Amino acid sequence: MKFINPVEYAQSREYQENHWTSSEDKEIMASEIIESVFLTPIPSSYRKELGKNAYIDNIGMQRLEWVVCARSSSGAEGISIANRLIREGSVESALAYIKSALLGREVDQLLEISDGVVTGAGPGMDRWYRRNGWMTILAFDLVGKVQGVSAIDLLGGRKHDSVPAYDTTLYFQDFLNPAKGAEQVADEASQAVSDGWRAVKLKIGRGGRWMLPDAGMRRDIDVVLGVREAVASDVKIYVDANFGYDNHFDLLDRFIKEVTPADIFWFEEMITHSVDGYKRMREILAKYGSGALLTCGEVDRDPISEIFQDLIDGGLIDGYQPDIVGHGYLGWLDVERQLSGTGVRTIPHNFGNGSFGTYASIVWGATSETYVSLEDERAVPCYLTALPEFTDGAYALPNGTGLGVDIDYSSYAAYSKHENRMVV
Repeated sequence: MKFINPVEYAQSREYQENHWTSSEDKEIMASEIIESVFLTPIPSSYRKELGKNAYIDNIGMQRLEWVVCARSSSGAEGISIANRLIREGSVESALAYIKSALLGREVDQLLEISDGVVTGAGPGMDRWYRRNGWMTILAFDLVGKVQGVSAIDLLGGRKHDSVPAYDTTLYFQDFLNPAKGAEQVADEASQAVSDGWRAVKLKIGRGGRWMLPDAGMRRDIDVVLGVREAVASDVKIYVDANFGYDNHFDLLDRFIKEVTPADIFWFEEMITHSVDGYKRMREILAKYGSGALLTCGEVDRDPISEIFQDLIDGGLIDGYQPDIVGHGYLGWLDVERQLSGTGVRTIPHNFGNGSFGTYASIVWGATSETYVSLEDERAVPCYLTALPEFTDGAYALPNGTGLGVDIDYSSYAAYSKHENRMVV
């Protein structure tokens, strides 16, 4: 991957003709402080019931987005979600953390900016961002809105004119409709393509927990081949086992052999990450002539941890997948610097981030040269302004400042009774 130096980009004529200088930005932000912050749980609903994956029971119809909104003294608002912070504590502890990190803070202290491009955390902010990358996305959004520029420009400028996405809602849907079995997944994949998606991800690994290993492997094969038959040959198919083939290399070998003719684009988390295991998978792919990518890393909470660095250094993976919101923009900037020259692609995990995760992913995908595709839960919009246009499997880029999204307060009103607001 070629890393574009953000300072060089900021000094280019293209950037200077369309943006303020850093001194002007600093002057504009100098009087801005964060005057209020709220934390509100908002249900993020799916368009259908989602079934199991290899290790957890049915996802169901909805999950919560713990929405954080910081408002500056001029009325600009930065948005993110604090799902990870809530999972690791409580509403009380989360509010205390957010208050200490953000409330009353000057906006120009959130990010370090050189010639209009972010180069790191602002003074004293690194300790707040370290395990709460979601907060860096809020910072990019708020700073961009105060400055009147897009977060895409703060990240160094666009590398693509649109961001491809894939439907990630094809769980073990066969368990939800046993009479149809594997055909249910094929029908839903076909519907996704009719809805405009040009790539789908299939959950596999049924033999890891929910079926006997051999029967689970055979159902996985039926699902993949059924989906390929149901969609056009140019529709990309990704498969994700969530480690469902652990301790079953014989079955994994058979599975890859049978589905290779279906032209799988990537195999994700087929087994738990290990150097020896991924060497064996490379050998299996080579044996059957598969050109599929091997991807993993969504479970890496402190990227890039040692085992994943070993896989990268050994040329054993092709895509790396820490969460986009959990790790945040500053974290992913650092990851891409470390991946530079390795050939490993950027494929951030996004499931569980709901509506907000799609907006955050579009902005990041626009700025990453090695970005592959956006994991899209297809959550029903309920509190944010409209997404950019979606055409032929890809999102257009946002036109507005910051992330290009705002809270739609007419829709938000229904959830405001659960709002937790703090003011200076």
